[in-house]
Amino acid sequence: MITLLYASLLGLLQVTLAYKVGSSRLKTNTLLGDGNQSEVLQKVRAHGNLTEYVPIFLILLALIEMQGVALWKIHVLGSLFFLARIAHSYGMYISTESTPPRLIGILVTWFSIAGMSVYGLINYILNLMM
Repeated sequence: MITLLYASLLGLLQVTLAYKVGSSRLKTNTLLGDGNQSEVLQKVRAHGNLTEYVPIFLILLALIEMQGVALWKIHVLGSLFFLARIAHSYGMYISTESTPPRLIGILVTWFSIAGMSVYGLINYILNLMM
């Protein structure tokens, strides 16, 4: 199951971002929340944003994989999403403003999820008609 590969890679990214949050909290002596520290807030939101999008992406990826979509397409979706999430996190770390990596990362994230969702709806409707 190819989805396992991308779930594992995203899991490692999740742990990496969580570690960075913990390190920032220790550095700024912030045990809960962001302590009004922009460095902590940026890292908390990069971690939180990944946490918000990964579950639905992986559910959709697994479901379309089970539908028999060509394996190379699953790899393209998984790779693009993984790279997009790295770009988005990096973009959030380097500035509190919008950055090209952050913008590209979120757009690829949205289009990946939207594309798989539309595919799922079309596939479901077509199966109902058969």
